[in-house]
Amino acid sequence: MSLINLLEDADLKKEVYRKVKKYAAGEVIVEENSPGSEFFVIYQGQVHIVTQVQITAEDSEEIEIAKLVEGDFFGEIALFKEDLRCASVIAETDCEIVMFDGGALLDFMEARPEQGYKIIRHLFEVLLERVRMNNLRASTIMGFYKREAG
Repeated sequence: MSLINLLEDADLKKEVYRKVKKYAAGEVIVEENSPGSEFFVIYQGQVHIVTQVQITAEDSEEIEIAKLVEGDFFGEIALFKEDLRCASVIAETDCEIVMFDGGALLDFMEARPEQGYKIIRHLFEVLLERVRMNNLRASTIMGFYKREAG
């Protein structure tokens, strides 16, 4: 079952605040280093995740770390930890994004463990795949680095 289907649960829709917002291509949805407790799901469109990388003491560069499409989510760290956003999210195409109150979503999952388990399991499976892909990228980069250095 997709995350969108899981989040369309009638009880969840009644109990958890959500806001549907449309973003134009190029519009910033989330700004790196800003506070936030919202969890986002892409209902339509595509976004890219970018972060600032310090090149020198004076210079930084924005790099893209991921592209997400319909059905994907972001802001999951805010569900479990109050912290500043670790990356910016920018609409690559016109998008429709659903924003959930993170605390209320967690409360719902705790109050309804069967539904909560299904949501958490889906998040976990996606996050595992993201970690696997990041490990592959890191090993590729280290291979390039070692060839250049040695």
